[in-house]
Amino acid sequence: MQTQTQEAFHSQLRAFTRRHRAGHWAGSFSDFMQQVVPAAPARLARNSHQYIWDMLCWSGQEDGDGKLRCSLFADELFGVDDALARVADYFKAAAAGSEVGRRLLLLLGPPSGGKSTLVIRLKRGLEEYSYTDAGALYAIAGCPVRESPLHLVPHTLRAGFRDSYGVEVAGELCPACRTRLQHELGGDFLRMPVERIFISEAGRSAIGTYAPHDPNSADIADLVGSVDLAKVAEFGDEGDPRAWSWSGAVYAASRGVLEMIEILKVKREFL
Repeated sequence: MQTQTQEAFHSQLRAFTRRHRAGHWAGSFSDFMQQVVPAAPARLARNSHQYIWDMLCWSGQEDGDGKLRCSLFADELFGVDDALARVADYFKAAAAGSEVGRRLLLLLGPPSGGKSTLVIRLKRGLEEYSYTDAGALYAIAGCPVRESPLHLVPHTLRAGFRDSYGVEVAGELCPACRTRLQHELGGDFLRMPVERIFISEAGRSAIGTYAPHDPNSADIADLVGSVDLAKVAEFGDEGDPRAWSWSGAVYAASRGVLEMIEILKVKREFL
């Protein structure tokens, strides 16, 4: 006979499955503009810092001192409230457009100080947040860096987009999508396929992890990929985006977060 605790857990499993099945969406960019954008244009224009900050706010609340207390870390990290507050302040400032967003967030401290746990909890929070309505992410289907569909809006029309929806579109199409738009769609960006994506470390979707096996022989290709020689013969040019191997950790982390482990141990030339 099942106990009440077991039955309650089974109910949680069923609810989790329903929640993670819901929300899948796919269509053309034209459909995206008509069906998705009007509901929450500001959310769709968020950069990675803004997205992470919104996730932290979603998972916590401000205390009497105005500091964000994240339940995301509450059950795993103890006695490092000041350090957690500084991390939260970094994302808050970066989300607001401060120059701090151009810097790397470097976690320094003794072993067992909670650095890895903090990053793990941050990644798990992003994965769960991407399944919520508030954390919905959309990308150009098939794009190696999960390009924001809003980058398809031509620069000459972005002022009109701002006037219509009240948000600014910033960013350029990646070389792969630009080439695809020209060669496959004849420049008709309204036909470009769009889909909702979900953050997943295991699926290398918006979370990337880089840990050099040997600090003395770290290869930059592990971060940014390299030319795919098998495809060079097909496309005839090493500079063709279709001949590039988009396998680096930086591409996996696009739209999300990149964790670089023990990065200060590699050679200065690599850094």
